[in-house]
Amino acid sequence: MRARKFAAACLVAGSALAVTSGVATASEVTAQGRWMVFATYPVSTQGWADCWNAKVNVAKGDCKLNSDTGATIDLWGWAS
Repeated sequence: MRARKFAAACLVAGSALAVTSGVATASEVTAQGRWMVFATYPVSTQGWADCWNAKVNVAKGDCKLNSDTGATIDLWGWAS
């Protein structure tokens, strides 16, 4: 009987710790920065070239085709 109570107490304590540590991690990431679109370019050879040239000026910059419309190339980066 004692073993069951102890196991249940450990399970509850472990779950509470997992939930609390997850919340702390999420708030730390939010406080440090976020991903955002810095610029938008038309879908063309020149648009890709312009985006690739501009990404060196953006932290963690990357050019991606807009997944919603496919009509633009978005320059994503990390804003702190």
